Amino acid sequence: MTDLYKLGIMGKILVTSFTLLVSLIFTIGESRVNYNGYKVLRVNATQNRAFNAMKNLFIQDELDFWSPPSRVAPTDVLISPIRVRPFRTFLETIGAPYEILIENLDYEIEYERLNYLASSETYNTSEMNWEAYQRLETIHGWMDGLAEKYPSMVTVFDTGNSTEGRPLKVLKISTGEARADKPAIWLDGGIHAREWISPATVTYIANELIMQATRYRNQRLTDAFDWYINPVMNPDGYEYTQVDRLWRKTRSGPRPVLGGFLGWCRGVDPNRNWDFQWAGKGTSRNPCSQIYHGPNAASEPEVKAIQDFVLERKDQIKLFLTFHSYSQILLLPWGYDEVRTDDHDDLMRVGLKAIKTLENVHGTKYTAGNTAEILYAAAGGSHDWAKGYHLSIFCIINFYHRISLKIRIRPFIGSAGIKFAYCYELRDTGKRGFVLPADQIIPSGQETFAAVQSMAEDVMDFYKITEEEQATTVPVEEVSQRLYQQPL
Repeated sequence: MTDLYKLGIMGKILVTSFTLLVSLIFTIGESRVNYNGYKVLRVNATQNRAFNAMKNLFIQDELDFWSPPSRVAPTDVLISPIRVRPFRTFLETIGAPYEILIENLDYEIEYERLNYLASSETYNTSEMNWEAYQRLETIHGWMDGLAEKYPSMVTVFDTGNSTEGRPLKVLKISTGEARADKPAIWLDGGIHAREWISPATVTYIANELIMQATRYRNQRLTDAFDWYINPVMNPDGYEYTQVDRLWRKTRSGPRPVLGGFLGWCRGVDPNRNWDFQWAGKGTSRNPCSQIYHGPNAASEPEVKAIQDFVLERKDQIKLFLTFHSYSQILLLPWGYDEVRTDDHDDLMRVGLKAIKTLENVHGTKYTAGNTAEILYAAAGGSHDWAKGYHLSIFCIINFYHRISLKIRIRPFIGSAGIKFAYCYELRDTGKRGFVLPADQIIPSGQETFAAVQSMAEDVMDFYKITEEEQATTVPVEEVSQRLYQQPL
């Protein structure tokens, strides 16, 4: 009996292994972009000569910079096999030390794919879980399922369609009194298609909010706020990463380069396309560039739909959070230039407390600061647009011929004017970069939810937002120690 049992177990393992192998063969058989031999190099370009040389290379748009040249942080660059030797020679010439972060990128991508296939043996691929990265269909199905299961708490908005016709879904989570002026919090993920940890973390946060409200009868955060959550803002790009794992942009176009003489390129960087300081620093007019800003502000239907959705609720939304990867940084406006907002100290106070709360969960260390100062200038970004305002200066001459100035701060035309606006650059610091292993999803979700909860509490204090008296909060420590729960 024991031998039969062992044979049965061995048989199951062989069948599972065969299934995975067959699935992998068919997966590889599709026309996927191959990154065999591609390396990610980390370059120390902080010295003037090296920095200027790397910056010139960055501007030429010929390489995929995973992080742009910086005087204060390392620069990560993806290099194709045929360029490895000349690029190393170039670095030696400019005196820039380097190390190899990823020896062969294709190995990392295949490992990620195998993990998904293995997970599908445990979970139905149409069911949501956080043991693996999920396809768009699964995420959208999960959102619709939540609305059906909790109709009084969860609503799904279809805000429009992407370039390729995919729905742009926003999840609303709210309990307590329903009213038009109820304060709100906005969360979005997946603006850049290849940053898979972003949609995974955002959906984890949404699930945690619902779990607290239903299983633990803790509705403090959902009583105080309407939560608007868009997990995958760039659905076309996200789906296309099944073909090209490192695709970053939208899928609009194709657009001609020099009238088509140099070919055609698809997509716009959706985080350079927002209608605030559009086409400024850290953007490109080259349609083939990873940071192409598009033909005009909000040219992408994905960006335009979310701008319109947020603008309709701009007086309601008190906290705007957008999630990217990677670097473990909390970014504050402004990103368009090395300029601080007038309320920089307010934003830093809330931000520093949040990343300290985050660190208390798993020990993950973040830094915080103004985007252009701590990272690089990047105009046309979403958190700049959410914060966006400009000064109106009026000159008044009174009857006594005295000249006085009046300064009025008001939202930039087309922007939201939300005080608390931030961008999270999630795990890690570059060791695995955009191909972060799936076993990082749950810890990333746990620690980031703790940080978001901290921010929500501070926003409640700042605006003196009250909630129903019987509501209680689950302490951050309990959230971090709680065993992982299956999706609702």
